[in-house]
Amino acid sequence: MVALSAVEAAALMERLAATDSARAAGETLAVSANASTSVTFTEAEKAAVFDVLVEWLGPANADKDRSGLRALQGALARDLDHG
Repeated sequence: MVALSAVEAAALMERLAATDSARAAGETLAVSANASTSVTFTEAEKAAVFDVLVEWLGPANADKDRSGLRALQGALARDLDHG
């Protein structure tokens, strides 16, 4: 399980909402956040979230602390066999 801070979760939901291919994953995340439960993504949602994280957490943003987001990226990479 990967824990995100409230700030990380809000920023991720914002990015997912702004990306057509990831919008459904953002809605899944929002529902789980509102219910204070764990998130379970479909395989398609995992791939969409992974793609958003790869684009977002590239070298240009490496100086910012996003440890929860990096952990999520790594977990999704393992689930999707990208890592």
